[in-house]
Parts: sequence; structure tokens; C-alpha cells
Amino acid sequence: MICTVITPVGPGHMDLFRTSCAPSVAQARAYHMGPFTEVEHLMMDDTEGRHGRSARRNEAVRMAQEAGSDWVFFLDADDLLTPNAFEAFGRVIAAEPGLDVVWGLICTLDEGGEPALREDQAERLDTREDFLSVPPYSAVQIGGFMRTEAVARFGFDEAMDTGEDYKLYCQLWEHCRCGKRPEIFFVNRRGQHSTGPRAATGLDWNNATNAQWADQLRAVPIWAKVEDGGAGDGPARMRVTNPNDLIQMTHLRGEFFEADSLSKLKKLIKAPNPRIVEVGANIGNHVVWYARHLAAERIYPVEPNPEALSILNENIDANGIRARIDTRGMGYGAGKDSGTFRTQTDNADNLGATRLVADAEGGIETRTLDQLLGDETVDFIKIDAEGMELDVLEGAQALIARDRPVIWVEVLRENMLGFAQKWCRAAGYRIVDSTPYVHTIDYFAVPKE
Repeated sequence: MICTVITPVGPGHMDLFRTSCAPSVAQARAYHMGPFTEVEHLMMDDTEGRHGRSARRNEAVRMAQEAGSDWVFFLDADDLLTPNAFEAFGRVIAAEPGLDVVWGLICTLDEGGEPALREDQAERLDTREDFLSVPPYSAVQIGGFMRTEAVARFGFDEAMDTGEDYKLYCQLWEHCRCGKRPEIFFVNRRGQHSTGPRAATGLDWNNATNAQWADQLRAVPIWAKVEDGGAGDGPARMRVTNPNDLIQMTHLRGEFFEADSLSKLKKLIKAPNPRIVEVGANIGNHVVWYARHLAAERIYPVEPNPEALSILNENIDANGIRARIDTRGMGYGAGKDSGTFRTQTDNADNLGATRLVADAEGGIETRTLDQLLGDETVDFIKIDAEGMELDVLEGAQALIARDRPVIWVEVLRENMLGFAQKWCRAAGYRIVDSTPYVHTIDYFAVPKE
């Protein structure tokens, strides 16, 4: 077999190519050829910045294909091939000959010039779902062994200034047999980006790839696993449709959102199998946690946003808690009286901050908690109503007076005095804990004895 190592050399990178990149390829070739009978190193000159790295890479792939090369490896001029790269690849492909693309671990040079594995990266990826479950930064990098015909099928998008590499990865994972394995094929030297008219920063790359990642997740069902030590078999499973969403990003890290506040709540709930009202249930972060950690007997989610409701229902079913859910509040907002509203999401990456805006044609109806719950007994109420928290409390006067539940309420800072002094004093509650945020504060209140 023949392998072609492809290196586009942009403005300011020729010295790096000559003094370190090219010698690293020669060293690896001399150490062990792995499964290859020939290894070529193809330098694609773009030192004047007239072509762009994608155009240079595409041209090199065409040249490699014409020369009969079976595999290509993309190595940037500021990176180093490891001495045993070909040998390590040989071990992988001997065990898994059906793979079309093989990536290794992401390894970078630290400030002292020593190689270090990137933290929080996936050690092994086997499927497209695995690949899309990991942030682009922690998934794979350009350096990987790829069958020439597979790369030639798609190529790099020459219209893109950055993120074209991730676009290719997505295409390869969708259409080819790909894998990431715990081997190190090359070492990335950070802070040595090329300059020129098509250059981009690391932040530019992150923004471009995160947008692509979000597009992919709209088409591919991806579930984050939250290992939280809760009741049930294995980890919680939470649907991810937008990896840039504040809550879903937390799930991808394997955590529940607002874990600190949830741990505070656990100390306050005394009922062995509480009945819980969740106003602003969003996608079900708290709903799933209540079922796993509080052994909730009954959960009443109140959520008006159709987009959030869809994911909420998926998360309820994925975690096997449908039997505990009372759906009477799903599709409704909670307020101080009945009304008609529309939803408004000011930040597409923060679905949980969706708020209700009064609109006679809006199509979203609100009810008071007193109306929604009727005679149902409640042990705990959580309120996240994006500024309508005092209205929600006003609409739950009878319920709160009758059952005296523990209350967790997110309060906008302009409503702090209205809740902490006026409402608590009038309702006979005292604040026992709080969690401050930039624009809000979470209060935990219990009835005065």
C-alpha cells in the first residue's frame, strides 16, 4: 500500500515545514513503515496565500489519487508526525481492515514543549452518534489516516475560511466507516497559525464548527449520558438538539444543570415520595432529577413552549418515568390569572430563557396553579418563569396556603424585594438558602413554624 502525507504550507510556515514537519515525516518513515510499501510527503506551497489550504489539500488529493496512493494523511506545517505513526496505524488497520478513516488521540505540545493529551477528549469513537456526542474541539483533528477515495468523494469546501475540516469529518462519519482509536499519530503545535487572507483564529473555528455541530444534531438523534448516582439502571439519558444551548451543553458534560441548587434542595425535601410542581419545566432537567433523586410520587410539569415540550416528552420517555408524570400543565403557562401569550426566545442558545409575552393572537394560554392543580396535594413547587414569578405565586395562593410546600423560585433582581420581603412576609415563609446568578437569584423558602 501507498500513503501520501499532505502538507499545505501557508504564509510564514515554510521554515516550520523545513525544520520540523518534514523531518518528523522522514523520521517516522525511517522508524517503521507500518503496512505501507511507500510513503510520500507532498508539500503544497501556498506561502503567498493565493490558494487557501482547502484548495491546496484538494489538489494534493487529486495528485495522490492519480499516483495510485491508497491512503492520505493530512499534516499541517506546524505539526509533527510521531515516530511510530505508521506502525501504530498498521496495528489498527490489521485489527479492523474495514475502516476507511482512522483518527488517533489529540495531542498537543505544552508551553514547555512536551506533548500532552487534550483533556476531556473522547478516547474512542465508533459511530456517527459517538462522534456527534462530543464537542468538535474534543472529537478529532485533521491528522488522520483516510482512504484516498473516501476523501476524494467529498473534498474540502474551498468557499469556507474555517471549519471546512469539520464539514469533511461530518461527511466521512455519515458515509464511510470511521473510527478514533487510542493511538497518537501526530502532535499539534498550538499558537503557530498561518497568516494570510484566508487565515482564521481558534475562536473563528470554534464558532464555525459549533454551528455545524448544531445543524448535525437536528438530523441525528443524540443522547447525553448523565452519570449522577441517581436511582435507576445506569445513567440518565438526555436528548441533545442544540449543543450550544446552556442546559444541553451541561448534559453533554455528563452533568445535570444547576447541580449545586439541586443538592441544596435535597436537604430541604422531607416528604419520602414528594408530589412536585415544576413551573417552567423546559426540557426536563429537573423533572428527570426529581424522579431519580427524590423518588417523586407525582410530578406536574408546567411548560408552554412547544419546542421545549417536544424534548421534555422525549426525556420523560427515555428515562422511564412517564407513569409519574401528570400532564395537565404541559402546553400551558402559569400566571396570576387566565390569559393568552406568545413565547419569545431572545437567545437561540438558551431555550430555558424563553419568556411569555402578552398577545391576544399568541396561542399560548396561561392558567393559575390553583386552577391547574385543584385539590391535588403538593409538597414542593419550583418556579422558573422568566420574570413572571410573582404572578405565578399570586395565582397559587390557595394551594400554598393549604399545603405549605417548600418553594424554590428563580427571581429577577428587580423582583428581589417583592419576593424576599413582601411575598414571604405576607405568605408566612422564610428564606433558608439561595444561589446567586448574574441577573437572577434562586431562593429556597419554607413555611415559618
